[in-house]
Amino acid sequence: MLQLNNVCKNYRTTEVETRALADISFEISAGEFVAIMGPSGCGKSTLLNILGLLDQPSSGSYRLAGEEVAKASEHKLTAIRRALIGFVFQSFNLIDDLTVAENVEVALIYRKDKSRRKQRIAEALERVGIAHRAKHRPQQLSGGQQQRVAIARALVSNPKLILADEPTGNLDTANGDAVMGYLTGAAKAGTTVIMVTHSLVHAAAAQRTIKLLDGHVVSETKL
Repeated sequence: MLQLNNVCKNYRTTEVETRALADISFEISAGEFVAIMGPSGCGKSTLLNILGLLDQPSSGSYRLAGEEVAKASEHKLTAIRRALIGFVFQSFNLIDDLTVAENVEVALIYRKDKSRRKQRIAEALERVGIAHRAKHRPQQLSGGQQQRVAIARALVSNPKLILADEPTGNLDTANGDAVMGYLTGAAKAGTTVIMVTHSLVHAAAAQRTIKLLDGHVVSETKL
């Protein structure tokens, strides 16, 4: 599904240059569930932004679905993001003025996908057990319910890759376990899932764990 070779990311100011990622190399297969772990400031979010085409490496190669994207134009990156990637964030990132169903629909609007839109939204909400809240607004939902909506939004367009940034970080144990069940189910259905997490328990649900320290991959563990 994706391959990184010697990826580095540097941030420059007028006085100093900071290396956030150093010579990152790994491959992730289609349908694999991978957890990325490491202490705060180790480069996890930077790496996830590069994987999600929200940022570009300073050097190195990144191939996604067989295509080199490390130096692609912003127009090209946007098109690939729309076609391939779904995102799940720790803070849910729902739009308060939209209903649950409308928040899920945003993913299809972003992709300019009009095919069976209402049916697909209903199916996605049913899949995560939140269909009965379709007409509610985010502020009327619990944190766990909001994250279910966020997952439905990520799943509705059938992405090839889901990137989840601390998806259980703001949830209690029961809701966190439910979210992990949805992500595991997506991987079993053939979607590649990459999750940043601090939770050893939730990382154990993945097939492989990649650990970062000071911008370097320090270990990879298959479970």
